[in-house]
Amino acid sequence: MAIGNFLSDIRNAAIANAVIVVFHIYIAFAVEGLDFLVIVVPVGALIAAAYFVKGKIGAALLALPTLGYLLVIPDLIDALTTGPDDEIGYFIYVIGPFWLFTIVLNIVTIVAEARGTSKYTNS
Repeated sequence: MAIGNFLSDIRNAAIANAVIVVFHIYIAFAVEGLDFLVIVVPVGALIAAAYFVKGKIGAALLALPTLGYLLVIPDLIDALTTGPDDEIGYFIYVIGPFWLFTIVLNIVTIVAEARGTSKYTNS
């Protein structure tokens, strides 16, 4: 039951997503360029809004970045199987599994928030 509560807590999903957003802000400054922030900042705003709104609307807001994350899964699997690249290096072995865990965490949180079974239902 403790694992279910952890996975369905929107606070944990927001923290995990925030780690990914902060990492991508670093990537924007270090590798990609500031134009990359055009993608990263709205995703961060959606995650923050999902945390503060909670409930069914929060679930819908969290679903948008999660759908984007699902599009990245083939690239993540490819990066994990082919090895480190020049940009991220061996950090892919940390961020890749964490990103996959965040996707699962988001999906469970979205279901709990949409069904109204989270502890934030009446908030």
